[in-house]
Amino acid sequence: MPQPWLIGVKRRTLEDIKEFLRPSQIYRLITSKAWPYKGDVRHGKDFYEARDRALLSLLYLTCGRITEVLSLRKSQFVFDEDPDFIIVANMIVVKRKKKQRKAPPIRAEVPLPREGPLAKLTELVDEYLRLLPEDAKLFSFGRRRAWQIVKHITGKWCHYFRSQGESWYGKIYDVFGLKEFVKVTSIETLGDYVQAPWRQYRSRLLGRK
Repeated sequence: MPQPWLIGVKRRTLEDIKEFLRPSQIYRLITSKAWPYKGDVRHGKDFYEARDRALLSLLYLTCGRITEVLSLRKSQFVFDEDPDFIIVANMIVVKRKKKQRKAPPIRAEVPLPREGPLAKLTELVDEYLRLLPEDAKLFSFGRRRAWQIVKHITGKWCHYFRSQGESWYGKIYDVFGLKEFVKVTSIETLGDYVQAPWRQYRSRLLGRK
C-alpha cells in the first residue's frame, strides 16, 4: 500500500530519463534554483539552501535511495583518512521490495572525490557538513519533504539522481564493480548503465597490450 502522499504520483522508471547527464550538468541542475525560504526561518535561508544542495548531491554521488541518504549522520563522514576523498562509512542499504527482518546491510565505504569531475558536488556536501554539530542527523525530515524539495528545485524525482549516478559510475566501473559500489543483488539491473565504448579496447583490438 503506497504512502498517502504517493497516491496518484506516477511511478518513474528508467524509460522516463531522456538523457544521461555529465556531472557538470548535474551540478548546474542542483544549483540553478532554490526553495523560496523566508528570511526568518529557524537556521537562516543560507543554511537550508546548503542542506538542499547537499541532499541532491548525495543522491547522485552515493547512488543512494532516498531512505538511505536521509538516514545519514555527520559522524559517518570521514575527512582525514584519504586526502583525495571524503568517505561515507557504513551507509545502510534499504531493499524496497522486501521487508527487512534483520539489520539492513551496509556499504562499508562510499568515496566522495575531492578532485575530478565530481569534486564540485562533493564541495556542496562538505559546505553543509561544516554547518552541522558533530553526530547531527543530516536531514530532519522524511521522504515526502525530500520529494518536494527535489521536485521544486530540479523538476525531477529522487531516484532520477540514483540512475544518473549509476550511469556516470558505469563509465568507471565494470558491471561487477558497479554492483559492489551500489550494493544491488543482481547485475542485470545495471546493464543499462555500464557502457563499454570500443575505444576503451583500442589497444586490444590492435593486438597491443
